Amino acid sequence: LATPALADPMPNPTESASDFVPQMIGMALSGRRPGNKEALLKAYGGNAVTEAAVTLGLKWLKRQQRKNGLWSLMGPYEDGAGVENLDAATAMALLAFQGAGHTHLGDRQNPFQPVVAKAWKALLRRQDDSGNFFQQGPDHHRFYTHAQCTIALCELFGMSGDEELRWPAQAAVDYLVQTQTPQGGWRYHPGQDNAPSVTGWLVMALQSARMAGLEVPSETFERVSEFLDRVAKYDGERYAYRPRDGATPAMTAEGLLCRQYLGWQHDEPRLELGCDYLLEHLPVYERNKRNVYYWYYATQVCHHMEGHWWQEWNARMRQILPANQERRGRERGSWDPRGDRRGTSGGRLYVTCLSIYMLEVYYRHLPIYQKGLVHGAL
Repeated sequence: LATPALADPMPNPTESASDFVPQMIGMALSGRRPGNKEALLKAYGGNAVTEAAVTLGLKWLKRQQRKNGLWSLMGPYEDGAGVENLDAATAMALLAFQGAGHTHLGDRQNPFQPVVAKAWKALLRRQDDSGNFFQQGPDHHRFYTHAQCTIALCELFGMSGDEELRWPAQAAVDYLVQTQTPQGGWRYHPGQDNAPSVTGWLVMALQSARMAGLEVPSETFERVSEFLDRVAKYDGERYAYRPRDGATPAMTAEGLLCRQYLGWQHDEPRLELGCDYLLEHLPVYERNKRNVYYWYYATQVCHHMEGHWWQEWNARMRQILPANQERRGRERGSWDPRGDRRGTSGGRLYVTCLSIYMLEVYYRHLPIYQKGLVHGAL
């Protein structure tokens, strides 16, 4: 399948932020632009069905926005989470809108532009002087929340070029750098303990900062690599939650995505074998077999790999997600969290947002290795 050339190339994800020339800032997010978006959908296997599902999901999210601009993990929709976290809920919703190319600027006739603008006005007020966004929720939500807010803010800065966002975005990144453990990861408390489930979100936040041209010390990424070595299994093909644990598909997908962003090459044998392992665990939409958290990470890994890994994964993912989206009633456009591995704890908004991210994958980030873009075929 021929892949149209994009207007701008993607920067090397392993370069330091200082190596980016100004014209390349935000190019990693350039697939979300009109024209590029349509070309990438066609090239990487998206279609009218996946795009309709994204739009329907965003309309559901729009209906759930509170008057103060924030979203809630608990409701007022059905099957909300058991605990509240307004900051995480708002960041997740914003990532869904921004993934489709919507920012706080631009055409006010766009029905989603005011939604994004109102949300950011509210969320930026909640960032404290240290740069931290976590203000409410269970203590173990701290770094998940801050990472999600940082990803969203860095993306917005990279997409819009709004200089008013530079300081809060850099402050959020600096908070992550300062709270990394000596072992190289993050978990629940600043500077204490490590877990790949948390660290993966933070690597994405730091990589989003690089995409936006913000400063991230190279030593921060080097320590992450050292941490991943400690939870690696099969010489790095697979990953576990803790060094003493066995490998799981979810931790493997998260670990491999980190490795891709940290510089592993496309033909790295451990990466290829790890992706083969992911294909042994394709998405299955059956009760107690669903795991959108795993699917979210594996979708990105396979998309970056392209080739047969992406074709096989995408053939399953793009079929089951739209087919199981709510099509009627007050929750039209969302996904039912019941039966998902983390559905009870995350709730309907969490499951819906991750499902939208997966269906935006065709253009949300340009594929790291760009095999299709370089060679003109998948």
